[in-house]
Amino acid sequence: MLLACDEAGFTGPDLLANDQRYFAFASINISDDEAWLLIDAARKEHPVQMPELKASKLMASNQGRRLITHLVESLSGRFAINAHDKLLALCGWVFEYVFEPVFQDDPSIFYEKEFHLFIAMYCYLWFQSDSTEVKATLAEFQNMMRSKDLSKAPSLFASKAQVTESQQHPFELIRRFATAHRKTIAKEVREVQHHTVDKGTWTLDLSASALWSHLNHWGRHKEPLTVICDESKPLRAIAAELNGDAMDAAIARARMMKPNDPLGWEMSEPVNFADSRSHPSVQLADILASTVVHCHTNGVPQGFEGTAHVLDNGMLKDSIFPDLERVQLDNDHVKVHYAVLYELVARAEGGGTGIPVEDYFQLVQQAIASGELVLE
Repeated sequence: MLLACDEAGFTGPDLLANDQRYFAFASINISDDEAWLLIDAARKEHPVQMPELKASKLMASNQGRRLITHLVESLSGRFAINAHDKLLALCGWVFEYVFEPVFQDDPSIFYEKEFHLFIAMYCYLWFQSDSTEVKATLAEFQNMMRSKDLSKAPSLFASKAQVTESQQHPFELIRRFATAHRKTIAKEVREVQHHTVDKGTWTLDLSASALWSHLNHWGRHKEPLTVICDESKPLRAIAAELNGDAMDAAIARARMMKPNDPLGWEMSEPVNFADSRSHPSVQLADILASTVVHCHTNGVPQGFEGTAHVLDNGMLKDSIFPDLERVQLDNDHVKVHYAVLYELVARAEGGGTGIPVEDYFQLVQQAIASGELVLE
């Protein structure tokens, strides 16, 4: 199976770039020969003066959008896309590198209960507030992960004693947990450099995880994959590890989070890297990814709704976008998550119930369902 891949909105491990809020990665099951024919037919029907088709320019005119519509509709059912709000993606790393190290012996209960998604949205929600302190703390967290140096995130590990109870911002719960487990978190962050092929250089970059998702998606067809990607430093850094077999560490970790998902793939050869200018199949992947980023950044243009719908039909389920229901106290499962967060902070500071986390989840669920526990 031939796959051409490209991305849009790339900012490497900087997920807080104001001018690039969204990232998208696209893969298409198409050969260069077929891609040439498709692009040629689209150009003849919708002529544009552009040596290499670029979605950012095409989306600026009616003629360009019609050309994109022609391409997207012709490729319907043959492509996959995942797209991310990069701020929320960064907030997702907070769970992985602040909470998970503390429970690394068996963090599966948190994924089973989707507590990791709650923490991501909890951080995202407070970043949207007027709190400059929260914004600074998340920016410091990013700097810490990029440098692997905890001194770059002093606000994240600020002692709770610095803030009186009446003044505490809800995000303070995250900081209290991090402060109490600073040594454990420091050990995990330092070890990133030793446990990854790229020595942690691209830890926060979204390209590698995106390609990994696409390989799993197409791997379900049980055909060996021949993959070509536009030139990419982060993908080159990890390409040799993308074998898709049962020993793949990322697959083993994903099975913990999604035990019922089919995972794995077979490569016919190592991932190939090429210049998109000489590979029309990669150009098409770039157009799809860039169009998705444009629509999320600027909104869907009038008359383009049908094309956006086709693109959305090709969206992988592991795309990362805000879901406010995960932090609204109207929902019982959110009440459970809030209660568990308070319990984890209490335990970190020497208190709490001390019962197994799995049992605590069940206990709180029962208490909320019966009305014995009320959160406001």
